[in-house]
Amino acid sequence: MDLSEFDTVLSRGPFGDSEYLQQQMHAAFKRRLEHISTSIPAGHRLLTTLKQVDRQTEYRVLGDPLVRRAVQQLVVEEAVGAKPQLPPQLCAQLLDATVHHVESGVGAGPLLGGVDTAQWLGDASRTPWIWEPGQRDDIFAEAFSQLVEWQFRGGLSAATDADRAALREGARLLDQVLPLTSRSALSHTHLIGVTSGTGGWKGKASTSQFTVTGVIFLNRRLLTNPWWVAEHLLHEALHQKLYDFRHAHSLLARDLEDGSRRTTREAPRVVSLWNVPGPDASNRWNTHRAMAAFHVYVHLALFCSLAEHLSSQLRDTYGPLDAPRPMTSSRTAFERARYLGENLRASCWEELGVAGRHMLEWLSSILDAMDPAPPPAGASLHLLMDRYLKEVRRLRKVPPSDELTRTLQRLVATEANAFRAVLSAVDAQAQLDEADVALTPKSGHDHVEAFVQRRRYIADTLLRLAVNGYSLDGLCRRTGTSADEMVRDMVESSSHELATAAALEPV
Repeated sequence: MDLSEFDTVLSRGPFGDSEYLQQQMHAAFKRRLEHISTSIPAGHRLLTTLKQVDRQTEYRVLGDPLVRRAVQQLVVEEAVGAKPQLPPQLCAQLLDATVHHVESGVGAGPLLGGVDTAQWLGDASRTPWIWEPGQRDDIFAEAFSQLVEWQFRGGLSAATDADRAALREGARLLDQVLPLTSRSALSHTHLIGVTSGTGGWKGKASTSQFTVTGVIFLNRRLLTNPWWVAEHLLHEALHQKLYDFRHAHSLLARDLEDGSRRTTREAPRVVSLWNVPGPDASNRWNTHRAMAAFHVYVHLALFCSLAEHLSSQLRDTYGPLDAPRPMTSSRTAFERARYLGENLRASCWEELGVAGRHMLEWLSSILDAMDPAPPPAGASLHLLMDRYLKEVRRLRKVPPSDELTRTLQRLVATEANAFRAVLSAVDAQAQLDEADVALTPKSGHDHVEAFVQRRRYIADTLLRLAVNGYSLDGLCRRTGTSADEMVRDMVESSSHELATAAALEPV
């Protein structure tokens, strides 16, 4: 099957068909409005009003981030008394204001209002608009700003002409490479916010949150390479598509509960081995986040494969793939998707709802069909080496300190010993002899640069030794010895020390 045919596959069926997913999400929010209508009159008025509108108005109103946040919050508060992000009175006022907005005949969502100067990513009927701080001064703009500040500890920037041009260029590229899937994903996004990359947004290239559905955020400092912009537009829009799915389906087992149950059992986690953990071990993902990442990486594997195939044809228009800030390679996307699928099945199966299990199986079957030569089950070395080298790239940006110097001096010795132990376990005598020279500390060298070079040497040696670059275990002579686990212990221990000493960003 030609890879381009998977564009159709991923945009159909109960997990890919946006028309179906949006209808189900709309029905779910109407049920929630009905649920709160006896205690919240504004909920009843909005539900009555929505019965009289056309499909496009319903699409924009029930896709509006504030309308959904207000409804969801009122439902959850009524069920379990959760602490609100927005005051309940404000939520009711937002629903009342939405009724007035719809009755005025404006087809756009209430957050956009009647602004006729809105800047759209593409077709105004099915793509998001780009946020402009200060273009409105009403309850919706104030509440949205309050919500974003609460969630991210930072406000949004005004998009420049260059920002908008970069976003639209990325969207056009997406449409050329993966038209059906990208149009489907973008139809679940109603708003794009441009961020400064500083303050609360520091370290966030792009982001989405289930608690602020319908909105994606992109760092304006990174809108330089159309291939990168296209990837991140698709990435975040796919999260929105999954959020819409979850609102109406049992993605997680707990989605079937009323929220009042409590458990002392620790929920299983999937470790994203390629990510820097940071001081709070933020690369240990819960089931929802791991499922969201799996969903994205399966789609990215297709997009990046097709982009690589078409890059020579599109180079004159969009520049080279390997421009500064390149997009993810297709091989990386395939490998991460495979790892996440395996670990979701092994560790999180009980946490998934019926729909979540079926989605996992559906995406896994597509991944199998697209990638007939995957890494061996349980392979981790290649993913750990991604992190191992990512840490030293970021280390170069860390201000020098005595604590960092002491930490690097200590890690030079411990990593060298761990590396030699791995080489001994796989009987790599030639590499052991070479390591004695390559890893000997040299006086007068910059500590950071010396550490970077040693890590590159270690990673290169281990990956060259590994069978197909994925695992060292097949080379172990002693039964019960796992060289891959020895490498993981080395990386995890070093990551913890670096996170403490250098405060490396976890993303």
